[in-house]
Amino acid sequence: MNNIKIPYQQTGYFSKLMTDYLAENEKLAPFINQPFNLAAFKTLIQQRKETKIDRNTLVQALENQYKNIATSDFTKTNIQLIKNENCFTITTGHQLNLFTGPLYFIYKIISAINLAKMLKATYPENDFVPVYWMATEDHDFEEVNHFNLFNERLFIQKEAGEDGAVGRLSLTNAPQVAQQLEDLLSDRNGGDKIVALFKQFYTIENNFTQATKALVNHLFGEYGLVIIDGDDAALKRSMIPYFEQELVEQKNYQFIEQTTQQLTDLGYKSQVTPREINLFYLDNNLRERIVVEDEQYKVLNTNLSFTKEQILTELKKYPEKFSPNVVMRPLYQEVILPNLAYIGGGGELAYWFQLKAMFDANNVFFPMLVLRNSVLLVDGGSAKKISKLNLSTQQLFLETEELIKTYLKENATVSLDLNEEEKRITTEFSNIGLKAAQIDASLEAMVKAELQKSLKSIENIATRLVKAEKQKEEVAVNQIKSIKEKLFPNGGLQERQDNLSMLLLFYGEQFIDELFTHLNPLDKEFVVLYD
Repeated sequence: MNNIKIPYQQTGYFSKLMTDYLAENEKLAPFINQPFNLAAFKTLIQQRKETKIDRNTLVQALENQYKNIATSDFTKTNIQLIKNENCFTITTGHQLNLFTGPLYFIYKIISAINLAKMLKATYPENDFVPVYWMATEDHDFEEVNHFNLFNERLFIQKEAGEDGAVGRLSLTNAPQVAQQLEDLLSDRNGGDKIVALFKQFYTIENNFTQATKALVNHLFGEYGLVIIDGDDAALKRSMIPYFEQELVEQKNYQFIEQTTQQLTDLGYKSQVTPREINLFYLDNNLRERIVVEDEQYKVLNTNLSFTKEQILTELKKYPEKFSPNVVMRPLYQEVILPNLAYIGGGGELAYWFQLKAMFDANNVFFPMLVLRNSVLLVDGGSAKKISKLNLSTQQLFLETEELIKTYLKENATVSLDLNEEEKRITTEFSNIGLKAAQIDASLEAMVKAELQKSLKSIENIATRLVKAEKQKEEVAVNQIKSIKEKLFPNGGLQERQDNLSMLLLFYGEQFIDELFTHLNPLDKEFVVLYD
């Protein structure tokens, strides 16, 4: 495949915060550790070597988590390497989307693996392990229970009475989803392999965590990816001091709010809103917020209530029952992992910017924030149409109507642009206005009003010209619409809509190897791949 790379800021799909960050804007320096480039890792490595973590506990927990899953020797070696002080992790994380959900799930992991490879080549005296953090404790089931294929939404349903952390939920109706998938792919070449892949991991014997881990291990185990589940009593024991501080002092939200205000003052939007206590109480079929009311620690929507002494005793006896929310999870991750960088999407990294002061106050290392690779896959049919219409890759990122207007103006036999005519008429009316003002000053306003009427008439004529040209070029216009709908479904990025199944159907599982050759998260560019 051929690739063309476009700076993120030229696509129109990335926030001002992300484009400023990629440009290494100095005003963002207080909210990060190091700038987003390869050379900065030298400083990060030194900083991390000065930060002690419990590597033995981490490795033992990983060994326990991998007991019932067959994986590659590469991954097994990487797990053992973590024991060494000169080994560091490169982490990405994501929810347990059904069958990986949107394509950027895949791109995130490839970005992490490739960055680990690049760092090993640049700093060979150290080792770098790519890590996928499974967000097993999330409780927003509707965000993860589906994936899209051919404009159909395939989704898992909850069993009656099931609730709480999504990772613990059963997959009892997985066979029905498999049948729906089989029906959609029955007449597609290679569809049987995709159905078999789904059935291999999404079974009634597995829960969401087990299925996701097994599938991701199948896809990326050979690349040495280490998968970690934070829903682990041994790992959470390391967080007891931080969780206790959160319960008793409740200061983290103040640091986050202060940083958020600073970012807002600079013109950036807030992504998350912290709570006074950023912890949930986690149990079977239960994940609810902990709040303090009348000096009692209560679990919302339950009858559970603790005194201060009781909840601290509960924390020390059962740390696994305390689950960090979206702002505490990054702290948890960096406490237990020897991490150098976190790879995420634009919206995801945006809330990390709100956390720097909280990390500093807790004396916890703050990683480099790396924007994951974004990819647009252009199939052979679309590529031929794009070539025939002589569209540039960058033009594909224009809104559909803007792209149509651009195409018509560039290809019309008569210019559809009336800007010169507008300038000339404006000049003439200006001259008329000067004459009129010399006779009667009140006439100047009338001349200006007539100018506006004339300019409006020209605008209407220009619109009619474009409309007429559209009718004349109806075939080309329809082709542009079909290209845009295929590559940017529902007006959004392909990677947020299409699923792994689409990738496998058109390109096969070997295409994952192809992606590795094109994705470099430090490039700071959107990757467009032409078939």
